Amino acid sequence: MQKMIDRFSWACRMLLPDRLLRFYPPDFTLRRPTVSLLNKRIRRGKDCYLTLFKLDCYPVKQEISRGEWSDFLEAARRHLRISAMNRFEEQEVIALVQYSDTELIMLTESRYFKEKSSFVPEKLRLLLDGVRTDLEVGLAGHRPEWRNTLTVVSASVPFSAAPASDAPTEILLLESYQSALALATGTITPQMQSLRSELEHVLDNGTITVLAQPIMNLTTGDVFGWEMLTRGPEGSLLHFPDELFNFATQSRLLSRLEFLVVKRALDEIASRSIKEPVFLNITAVTLSHPLFLSHVLECLERSPSLSARQVIFEITERHQITNFTAMNAILGSFRQHGFRFAVDDAGSGYSSLQWIGELVPELIKIDRSVIKHVDQIAIKESLLRAIVMAAREMNCEIVAEGVEREEEADILFKLEVDMGQGYYFARPNVLLHEHERQMFQETKDRIQHRRGLVAS
Repeated sequence: MQKMIDRFSWACRMLLPDRLLRFYPPDFTLRRPTVSLLNKRIRRGKDCYLTLFKLDCYPVKQEISRGEWSDFLEAARRHLRISAMNRFEEQEVIALVQYSDTELIMLTESRYFKEKSSFVPEKLRLLLDGVRTDLEVGLAGHRPEWRNTLTVVSASVPFSAAPASDAPTEILLLESYQSALALATGTITPQMQSLRSELEHVLDNGTITVLAQPIMNLTTGDVFGWEMLTRGPEGSLLHFPDELFNFATQSRLLSRLEFLVVKRALDEIASRSIKEPVFLNITAVTLSHPLFLSHVLECLERSPSLSARQVIFEITERHQITNFTAMNAILGSFRQHGFRFAVDDAGSGYSSLQWIGELVPELIKIDRSVIKHVDQIAIKESLLRAIVMAAREMNCEIVAEGVEREEEADILFKLEVDMGQGYYFARPNVLLHEHERQMFQETKDRIQHRRGLVAS
């Protein structure tokens, strides 16, 4: 009797329009609601994204009955749907699909398609991160005893990232899923192999570009130094730094990339006769490479006008530090030659604060999340004040990153932050000779004017 009821229900759903089947549609043989819904958006020129949510709880799954797992999956589907509808506009959610018994897929239309600074628009990424957190918290509430063994891993890709963008929508959907799975699990699928080949070509031929963003002295208004920023080939998925470095990490080519970036940056600095300090982003993994110090020293030997004292290595949180004793020994060997160090993203989480306490850097770079709207959010100003006081106790200089508004800069003047960096002062650009820097006179005048107003 139950089979007859199920078949009747299935037949009734066959008659429903696609829009009423976007949440976990049955796998019809004669029609594919998800493909149809996605196809309509693509034909209208909409930017569409696939996000994979993978339930990482293998030990638990092996120990429970099929019925218990089915109940858990139903809870996962329910929490994903609730979060998606709470965080997104209804028309932005194309479909939710259960792809396997541990994988859920969310298809979205992005209203942030004009953002070109990353693989997935930043605002969309934040929304999707929120959905992942909601799902993880909801499932932990459903089965509290699994709280310490359950995680939800997610990855998002644009459909344009698929190698064959003119393929049928079914193929496009499959390739996008495989790309997201590769990103979520840290594996390279055949669909990602062409991107790896492109990265290897970039490394073999050195086809990267380095830009520079000035770091301004907030007392004098002069350029204190330059942060060197990396770009991959124009028009490539590897053009922007997040995608370039994340994929290099996934492909186990990170140190090779960072060796190249350091060489290219130092060559560029020498060719422009730069006298100010330069900030070079580096991971703990590459700092620990047995050949990295000799590589940097060889680069400096080729450019006698440069000194190690000019180079400030900005340690990024792309990789965690697990042995601070060993890392301090490595930093000590670099410091013997005159190199200095900065810790990045201070204030963004516990790890950055731990790094400051353990590594005692010469400079601290305050994360843009602290600076954004610091003039409007009292707790951010209090946090900034605390970091400034701690830095002074440690005899560290401070750089505030991500300064975009005059009001934010005024808070830095008020708290006597040493240096600032961000679009309010200048955008990244090619590195300039000293005689080409007339544009920074206006920035200097503006800094001195605002500083005087704040002081009065």
